[in-house]
Amino acid sequence: MAKQGKVEFQMRWVLLLVSAGVLYTLRNHRLILAIYVSVVIIGVLLYAFWLPRRVMATEKKFSREALRLLSKDDFGGLDGLARKQWLIRRFGRRYIIPDTLAMAASAAGEHEMARKLYLEAVRDAPPDDRLRMELNLARSEYTLERYDTAEGRLRAILARRPNLSQAQGLLGQILVAKTESLPEAAGLLAEAIDACDPRMLGELQLALAEALARSGQSPDAALSAASSAGVSSDEVERIARLSKSQSATRG
Repeated sequence: MAKQGKVEFQMRWVLLLVSAGVLYTLRNHRLILAIYVSVVIIGVLLYAFWLPRRVMATEKKFSREALRLLSKDDFGGLDGLARKQWLIRRFGRRYIIPDTLAMAASAAGEHEMARKLYLEAVRDAPPDDRLRMELNLARSEYTLERYDTAEGRLRAILARRPNLSQAQGLLGQILVAKTESLPEAAGLLAEAIDACDPRMLGELQLALAEALARSGQSPDAALSAASSAGVSSDEVERIARLSKSQSATRG
């Protein structure tokens, strides 16, 4: 972003120098000079007032149409729509397009593509929008079993937002998958469950059951979490056996 800002800053100076050169060249041609100045003024007014409104309207239209296509799983249509958004790419919030395409890729199961698109979106996004994308990026990395990268990203998020339940839950799942720091994972998952999206409840409860069972600290709590997760009886029995074996080992 710093390089881009530097390039844009230098471009403004180039345009200013070019304009000064044109004005000097046309100093003895009053009519042409008047036309040139009028065109420049009109251009500046359009750039300052009309263009921002046009870009904002285009972004809203793109987001509305993208959501419609996503709801229909029309990923090809969404890709075609994104290719037409030259105005957003040139003058708007450019991260909107890769962010939307990343959500589509994730929904289609193309997690590696989603990861690359989220990385692109995060680079251009302002802080207020970046957090959600970082969480989605970490989830893509978790799905791809890039556990260390996702863990580092989530710990950085939690350093800024210690009580963010989405980050707590996902970090807990990663630690369970790595079978590392299981007491920490259980604590994170327990906190996340208290404030999580109801759609994530079963997934987090199962991860909590796994963390408790593997740590061997609380067999009853592990079995209770597994039963609450709404999984099959075979899965509950597996958690119970794992918990008992870990408890026996610790004993």
